[in-house]
Amino acid sequence: YNEYKSYLRTMSLLKLKKVLVSDKIAGVCVDTLTSNGVEVTYKPGLSKTELLNIIPEFNGLIVRSATKVTSEVIKAATNLEIIGRAGTGVDNIDIPAASDSGVIVMNTPDGNTNSAAEHTCALILASCRNLPNRHAELMNGEWNRINGVELQGKTLGVIGLGRIGLIVSQRMQAFGMKVVGYDPFVSKETAAEHDIKFMELADMWPCCDFITVHVPLIPPTKHMINKDVLDMCKDGVRIINCARGGIIDEDALLEALKSNKVACAALDVFEQEPPSSDCQLLKHPNLIASPHLGASTGEAQKRVAQQISEQFLALRAGTSCFGAMNAPLLRGALQDPAQAKLYQNLGKVLYMLSPKTSTIKISCTENLGPFAVMSGFLTAKGVDGVNLISIKQLAEQNNLSYEIFEGEGMVVEGEDVSLSGSLYGSLSVLTKVNKSSCLIPLEGIIQVVQGKANSPATDGVAERIAFVDDYMFVNVKENTKLQSAMVSPISF
Repeated sequence: YNEYKSYLRTMSLLKLKKVLVSDKIAGVCVDTLTSNGVEVTYKPGLSKTELLNIIPEFNGLIVRSATKVTSEVIKAATNLEIIGRAGTGVDNIDIPAASDSGVIVMNTPDGNTNSAAEHTCALILASCRNLPNRHAELMNGEWNRINGVELQGKTLGVIGLGRIGLIVSQRMQAFGMKVVGYDPFVSKETAAEHDIKFMELADMWPCCDFITVHVPLIPPTKHMINKDVLDMCKDGVRIINCARGGIIDEDALLEALKSNKVACAALDVFEQEPPSSDCQLLKHPNLIASPHLGASTGEAQKRVAQQISEQFLALRAGTSCFGAMNAPLLRGALQDPAQAKLYQNLGKVLYMLSPKTSTIKISCTENLGPFAVMSGFLTAKGVDGVNLISIKQLAEQNNLSYEIFEGEGMVVEGEDVSLSGSLYGSLSVLTKVNKSSCLIPLEGIIQVVQGKANSPATDGVAERIAFVDDYMFVNVKENTKLQSAMVSPISF
């Protein structure tokens, strides 16, 4: 396996020599990276202009939620390979722009899970008695023993049954709450395993006494709780949001608080952070607010800092891409690096024999296969920045497509040639060119010459590997193109 680590670096182009940390983060992150030979620059609080000026120097960028990694920043980051979010939410990072540039986006999906879940539970409990108001009144000399509500027997609606949503469900069940939930990626059976009754949203709104959201802010979830939804809710419902500002329509929420449709709302996040000084929602007496504290515990901050640094190093070593959000193909390459290398090497050979190919046909069931073949083809063609993150975009830009067909073994077909390959141990071997069988190890630097009459004088700089189906395969000892070679030397 170790011999493929350098290959995987080639597939992901991850050097990770210089990393910029542009938000405040626990010191363990910088310590872990520097102790493993990474040069780290710690500069939290950079302005947009300052970030744009210095980002070209760095291979890696680590942020929390303050730094906005826009398409403009990514375009300026000419040496950037990876963006790490020390936390869960990545709505401050333009992931499509990163993918187009071949930049990996990585988060720490479980680093602050417990802290966020605990804060959600705290806000649910606080909303039962509106504790902040009672505290403020008591500090002002008032003794108002206003009735609240119990949790036991009440129905909690959990939108988003991921890590945080499931922990909140479990802990609130301990208070005797009935939990109903919705998640488009979770089945009824899976929800039932956690004693959660799965419900569609339209059925959930009218039956919940409390509603908590645990979803990312993406177009389908923006203002998912709006006036129409609030009108469907029970009178006196309590709404909690420790996920992302913008999931709840704040104007609609304010009107629902004024009409007592919503008895209490508890928000840790807002559409604008920090909210403006004249934010009317913050002034409503039945709003409980905290300044985005969900992940703000010492334990969580140390955990996400440690995790993002370790994830960077694991990816550099080629051992894991845990947390990578836009790299499913790279994940497949890590699971079976020898097979991934075979795919890529066949793509390189295809370019050598049929450089005008525009549609590659491949017998393969794995999603990785076509893209690894195309990455090899475009790498051999000399296209810059080819890796398993950027390959879809680069293939489109270079008018390269693929088709899947049923065939025996690993077969790749171009415009006028068909190739087969196999693994001998971990070594990629070309086993057939058109109808002619062969055993050509795909390693070192290889050139191809077509036709016996064009067989080159090698003069000690090359060694013939094989002659198959009118093609001479030659191992070149120096990266020099031989006379009559079809294309420039290709490194395998």
